[in-house]
Amino acid sequence: MIPKETSVFLQTYGCQMNVADSRTVESILLDAGFRSVGNPDVAEVILVNTCAVRESAEERALGQLASLSRLKTQDGNRIIGVLGCIPQEMKDELVRRLPFLDLVVGLDEYRQLPYLIEERLAAAPGQPAHVAAKLNRRELYDDVAPHHSGGITAFVTITRGCDKFCSFCVVPYVRGRERSRPLVSIIADVEQLVTKGAREVMLLGQNVDAYQWDGKSFADCLEAVAAIEGLQRVRFLTSHPQDIHLRIFEVMRDNPKVCPYLHLPIQSGSNRILAVMNRGYPRERYLEIIESAREIVPDLALSTDIIVGFPSETEGEFDETLDLVRRVRFDSAFMFKYSARPHTKAACMPDNVPETEKIRRLEALISLQKRISRERNLAQLGRVDSVLIEGVAPKSSSQWFGRTPDFRPVVFSQNGEMPGQVVRVKLGELSGFTFRGHPA
Repeated sequence: MIPKETSVFLQTYGCQMNVADSRTVESILLDAGFRSVGNPDVAEVILVNTCAVRESAEERALGQLASLSRLKTQDGNRIIGVLGCIPQEMKDELVRRLPFLDLVVGLDEYRQLPYLIEERLAAAPGQPAHVAAKLNRRELYDDVAPHHSGGITAFVTITRGCDKFCSFCVVPYVRGRERSRPLVSIIADVEQLVTKGAREVMLLGQNVDAYQWDGKSFADCLEAVAAIEGLQRVRFLTSHPQDIHLRIFEVMRDNPKVCPYLHLPIQSGSNRILAVMNRGYPRERYLEIIESAREIVPDLALSTDIIVGFPSETEGEFDETLDLVRRVRFDSAFMFKYSARPHTKAACMPDNVPETEKIRRLEALISLQKRISRERNLAQLGRVDSVLIEGVAPKSSSQWFGRTPDFRPVVFSQNGEMPGQVVRVKLGELSGFTFRGHPA
């Protein structure tokens, strides 16, 4: 029997998918009678939800877990557990490296958490960690509404796992194979989130374009979510060039709730490297998608992911990536130097680009993209656009912070508005990548 209102602290590392997973965990625990707290020092149960997709996120999570050993030393009855991608990737190593852990729980085992915690609370201190990290292709958590404690934006997962098996990516190994949630459960989640104050929803998946349920495509899902009363905006992450369909852009064009913003990872501008990455498309196909998308949605904002220093990447192939970035002119990009991830095909390839060269290429790419991002932002000055107020500006309690439909951050003076409202704002001067706006 779980003691009444046992306190739980949950910390999340990684991407929006991990945030969404944490909301699912919170729902499961709160429904079981647990109480959420914001400080690990006062929590009876501490859970760290981890990411293994990027080496840096993995290192931060492991560092935080190691630092929590002091709390276990102070109170041997305190439960400390690790959730998410890392348990799927390295469960045995976790138990060896962090012997104070009580729970090692993978992505498809969250329903067990209340029972696992109950067992550990009843057990004598010093027992070996309980490991539960089996993948379950049928697990969708489609009957678990994500917890929402406030805020304008909420995350809703619509697909889990991935079938692409890009040679650098660990996702299929830690999150399992691709599967889609029933549309009716997605709609139910969004409707409930709206009743709790959400005005913007981000639909999430490793590959949202692959969504298929009972004959419904991702475009159908977008239309159905956008039709929900009280919802102001719909966004989505992440798309894959192999599966994206032009009808998605037609929905974006025809429905003002669907934001004109697309995150479409390219990863490399070299056809040879794209083939070695097992991306499934050449650069020419990617450029065709971008051209068609901009014809359908002329004000479309674009972001992407790029990896430099992939095994065997030559200087000329890196130059092809720079050339593609100049041609597409992304509004923003997430840029990384290659690091091998366990279990992936690329991890077996010679990592033969020197670290100093990876850093040089990354710095050159970042410099180019920063210049392009600034130029594209400067072109927006003077434009009047709709800004959804998310909350008080981080650096000024007398200003609001919000974003335009194409995801540009804006701050402007408060004048009786409230979070969740959409305000027409003229984009004034640019401070870094944030606009200073004035109500129009």
